[in-house]
Amino acid sequence: MNDSHGSGWHHGMHHMRRANLLDPKEIIDFLEIKEGDKVIDLGGGDGFFTKEIFERTRDVTIIDAYDGNFNELQSMGIKTIKGDICKYDSDQYDLVYISNVYHDLIHSCKDSILKNIPKIAKKRVAILDFKPEVTSFGPPSWLKISKQDVIRDFEFMGFHLTKEKNLKTHYLLMFEK
Repeated sequence: MNDSHGSGWHHGMHHMRRANLLDPKEIIDFLEIKEGDKVIDLGGGDGFFTKEIFERTRDVTIIDAYDGNFNELQSMGIKTIKGDICKYDSDQYDLVYISNVYHDLIHSCKDSILKNIPKIAKKRVAILDFKPEVTSFGPPSWLKISKQDVIRDFEFMGFHLTKEKNLKTHYLLMFEK
């Protein structure tokens, strides 16, 4: 199998399955990104959503611990940072976008994330994550985080929920300061 998005068959199958379940255009439309918005995609991986964000604004940064896709993203004009998302607290962005990794961050570095997200988010944060009740896709249920827990975390950080979208396997939440 020709896998231009990652390193190996498993990653390629995940990408294909994700593409069948999640429409990046629909999700990014929800974010209401305007030209000139400064956006960061925390844990953006292969740029599945980042590329669609880049269609809306050219001021896009992706941070991920794995830089295997960075050459392609950089050649498009997307800024890349190889780093630990848990420790990132530099710069400020109009929108912080976190897709399919918030559940990992909360389990691995909750205190850092709760402290750092308010530092880097000037205005808005969007969370796309797996529904715990959907067992056919994503991480094990015990690792997933409920929508209510995410809302509680963001209220603790000083944000309020402005809108949400219910998808087949995910929920999508938008918060503002």
